[in-house]
Amino acid sequence: MNPKRSAFTMIELLFVIVILGIVGGFALEAVRQYYEGIYRTQQYTQRAAEADQILEQISKYFENGISSSIVNLDRAAVGENVCYGPPVSGDNNDYTVAFIGVDEDSIRAIGGRPGWSEETVLGANNTLTALDANYTAADAVIQALSLNNGSDLAHSAIYDAGSVDLDACNRFGLNGGVIGSGGYHRITGFTATTVNLNSENNATDGHRKYLLRTGYAFRVNNGDFTMYSNFRPWLNERYNTAANRKENLLGQNVAHFYADYNATDFQNDSNVSDRGLVWRLKVCIRGLDGSLNDTDESASQICRERRVHVRY
Repeated sequence: MNPKRSAFTMIELLFVIVILGIVGGFALEAVRQYYEGIYRTQQYTQRAAEADQILEQISKYFENGISSSIVNLDRAAVGENVCYGPPVSGDNNDYTVAFIGVDEDSIRAIGGRPGWSEETVLGANNTLTALDANYTAADAVIQALSLNNGSDLAHSAIYDAGSVDLDACNRFGLNGGVIGSGGYHRITGFTATTVNLNSENNATDGHRKYLLRTGYAFRVNNGDFTMYSNFRPWLNERYNTAANRKENLLGQNVAHFYADYNATDFQNDSNVSDRGLVWRLKVCIRGLDGSLNDTDESASQICRERRVHVRY
């Protein structure tokens, strides 16, 4: 008869420990994957919301832009001073996207008549007259919103919808600041009801005139998405050289920003297309790699798109 056994043998204990270790390892891995999934979902939601917020902010600026002035600048690094022309769908290089914006703030001058009116009468010596506008009010608005010395109506410009049609870079001086390009007319003086234009270009009568106060540029640089303003290309000012330019950081961990025009939108409706075109804006945020670190890998990026009607 075998003697009664009162304890586990060493081999049995080791076997139990090994089994418990295996089960515990699976359990820990399951817990790790569970919390990693929660973190990834949280980060995806947060970064997607950041991309949507960026698009919401910049859409308001693009809405008041001039479609024919939107160009790609400075592909590799800030300071190239190269204009590549209008953005093209499918071009995945990183550019600074720049354009000239119509000054809507002066139109909404507080009190009395608006500071600017699109409907003007062109008289002798390139003199504009608008009896329903107060150009002194427009001057006050521009000075209040600008940082540069000499930022006033007398140093602004107007866009003439009937001006000579040049390529996008030369049309607005975005190729380094070429003066007299035909895409705008510099203002040389004004009264409360009249504006004098430089004679370098011949303005046209019977076309809408839009006031230009500043250019805008948007660039991704080392993850930072920055908006530049308060520079005037018609005065040889660039977004990356103007001493008093204004910079606003709109987002971080941004991998790419693209803008391009969909040629099928408003294609055959001249009554609509002369007031602007529909552009696609796309922002891509950095994603997470297998170790939960930020990565620029395209497969991991979180991208959002928005179509914007650029009205001018």
